[in-house]
Amino acid sequence: MIKREGRVDWLRLLRNGVYLLLGNVIVSIAIKFFYIPDDLMIGGATGVALILYRVLSIDTALTVFAINLVLMITGAIVVGKQFLIYTALSSMLYPVCLKLLDLLPWAPPQIEDTMVRIACAGILAGVGIGLVIRGGGSTGGSDELGIILNKLTAVPVTTVITVFDVGVLVVSFLFIDMQNVIYSIVALMIEMMVMNRVLMIGQSQTQLFIVSGKPDEVRQSLLTEANAGVTRIKIQTGYLGDETDALLCVIPKRKLHKVESCVHRIDPRAFLTITEINEVRGNGFSYARTEAVKAEADK
Repeated sequence: MIKREGRVDWLRLLRNGVYLLLGNVIVSIAIKFFYIPDDLMIGGATGVALILYRVLSIDTALTVFAINLVLMITGAIVVGKQFLIYTALSSMLYPVCLKLLDLLPWAPPQIEDTMVRIACAGILAGVGIGLVIRGGGSTGGSDELGIILNKLTAVPVTTVITVFDVGVLVVSFLFIDMQNVIYSIVALMIEMMVMNRVLMIGQSQTQLFIVSGKPDEVRQSLLTEANAGVTRIKIQTGYLGDETDALLCVIPKRKLHKVESCVHRIDPRAFLTITEINEVRGNGFSYARTEAVKAEADK
């Protein structure tokens, strides 16, 4: 259960639930309306289900449900009950969404251009899987298998996922022609790029490392004018060996111009490095800034 300061964080639970539901619906739409009609392949439990669908005409939703159910029970035995709690909702939502799409009287979108359909498949799958991961779940398959084997053998989870997904794709290539193999690879590349962007939404930040002859004035300006958090770091210059202070500042991209203006107005000769970072956690970012820091910024 997600808690904050000893209490259940209901807002975060609700947000994660929305991510899981919306993500699984989007992935199901991608599989039902694009991957299956266009003979595209994908890794994980869905890839196994698509192979069985093409070879034996076994219902895709039923196969995914069966694979996830076996992995959930195995995971609960090997890893513990917590594994079952955290994976059950998302792993079962996915095949349910697939089955509901089968039952509803919807027709696949009529898009004639093949590359547009491939792009739609990759984009929808990437957005959906990204939302599911952000919600703390999975669509089942290789990631659950990776956790189980890691517990039993200490093999890294990422290694298991990679080997399993590549194996599924290699086997699937025996049942589709070379043109669809290429289309599947293109869809997979689009999916991975989109998924990474979805995972980084709202989390990527810009980091500035500032070396100035006026660190106190720059620090105060950043705190008060730019409302940016600042960390002072003791450094020694390389050429002269002088002891001085550097400032480390992590901000949203929208504040970059404001921070640069504050620094160069006070010290035009200040040295800055600017780096994009993928994720920031801790006080002021994933947690609210403390009252002490707020009070200092308001001085």
